[in-house]
Amino acid sequence: MTLALDLAQRGIKVCVLEQGSEAQAGDAKCNTVSARTMETFRHLGVADKVRAAGLPDDYPTDAIFTDGFGGTEITRIKLPSRNERMQSNSRSAPGFLDSNWLTPEPVVRLSQYFLNPILYQYAKTFPNISLMPQVIFRKYETTECGVHVTGDSIADGKSIELEASYLVGCDGAHSVVRKQMGVNLIGDDQLGRTRSTLIRCPQIRDLYEGRPAWMNWISNSKVSGVCIAIDGKELWLLHRNVPAQAPDFDALDADQSIRDLVGVADLQWEVIQHVDWTARRLVAERFRVGNVFIEGDAAHIWIPMAGYGMNAGIADAMNLSWMMAAVLLGHASPSILDAHEKERHPITEQVSRLAMAKALEYASRNTEKDVPREEVAKIVYEINAPQFVCEGLNFGYFYDDSPLILYDTEIPPSYDMGSATPSTAPGCRLPHFWLSAKDSIYDLLGPYYSLLQLNGRKMDSLFKYAFDVGRMPLTVIDAEVEASYFRHDFLLVRADQHICWRGNALPDDMTAVVETLTHRSA
Repeated sequence: MTLALDLAQRGIKVCVLEQGSEAQAGDAKCNTVSARTMETFRHLGVADKVRAAGLPDDYPTDAIFTDGFGGTEITRIKLPSRNERMQSNSRSAPGFLDSNWLTPEPVVRLSQYFLNPILYQYAKTFPNISLMPQVIFRKYETTECGVHVTGDSIADGKSIELEASYLVGCDGAHSVVRKQMGVNLIGDDQLGRTRSTLIRCPQIRDLYEGRPAWMNWISNSKVSGVCIAIDGKELWLLHRNVPAQAPDFDALDADQSIRDLVGVADLQWEVIQHVDWTARRLVAERFRVGNVFIEGDAAHIWIPMAGYGMNAGIADAMNLSWMMAAVLLGHASPSILDAHEKERHPITEQVSRLAMAKALEYASRNTEKDVPREEVAKIVYEINAPQFVCEGLNFGYFYDDSPLILYDTEIPPSYDMGSATPSTAPGCRLPHFWLSAKDSIYDLLGPYYSLLQLNGRKMDSLFKYAFDVGRMPLTVIDAEVEASYFRHDFLLVRADQHICWRGNALPDDMTAVVETLTHRSA
């Protein structure tokens, strides 16, 4: 849906085939909207609605590790409620672990259960988005102009046929589009099994004796898993890990494991959703075949460490959207789309390995015997804090081998899950800075490329001329910035916030620069 919203705002007509109904809530499988995704929603104009949804204003987003509700709390990663977050104009929540992040939009702990309907209703306000709920995608065929798509209406069984320039399969881990593309998933396909149940149970909220938590990691002699607050009142998502030696999912009783996880023998609840699933770390061999692309879980699947699965898919969409629009509107050659897979495939491989490594570290150190409780608390905190305050996954990754980036001699700084170093090296995300108390530099970025002229330096007329000749729109931004990592007077920044050139003087061959960025001769 994010891809459709961004394309629509660029003037592109989009048709969305959705197997679910219009009134259907989203799956509760992802419960974190990352800071990077919130920056995207700010750009799309829906951040306020997303930020206000889900948990109550005063509900903390702490993660605790315990042996059960009312039991022994091993450690707590303290994270802010909405009220605590909003105490600062920059929403930086002073005193919390992510208070120093360079972003206008900090992370929001919101379930897809609420997020998907928000995006769907927002999409309905765009006349150039055609939403087609309750349609099953059947197949596609390539044509001279793009793709021919066939589907079936669930409501009346009638066949639906569509013609499009491009098809993007955002149809999940079992993607029909990916299978028809003939693309395989590569990686580890058996990393553990989990029973996940979304329940309505007001009784759980009353079990907290003090400050409640958003995510409760529970391990006791009967079961291990996670209990997540979805609305802070009565909706809870419970993941229960199936023992490795168990022959199948049913070996872990669905009901009893919920009572064992919560620690209340007579607990009563209503089941809203249930799914049994196997943890995997898989990345598609390719993200594109001709005019057909795959994004999100269709392209990459990994264990739910740091809540980054959905957010990586949205990053995929924002990388592809501006390139696709540039082609469709005549601003760039179709070959610009080759950059999408070349940029995103290495990143998804990197992120999947980071998540895998962190999960393995937790699993290995969680089995250590005869460790004092204080030491256990320290180990658990140190291993897990990075996944809840994952600055590196949000802001650290960079594109180091892109045909759309003009590199210099500086190598971008390395990153890990929990930390990132701001840099203006080509390929990196433009480090955020505020222009005023409410205005972010990201608010001014144009739809394709933007020239930042910093601290009074100007040469926009020469850039504008070259971009006009190349038929690529250029947005010019004058800004003052003091941060030491801004060592160049001029930066070219793409719509997805990644820097594609920097310098202190005009490039020797401006025509060659524009040809690189558009893949088209002037």
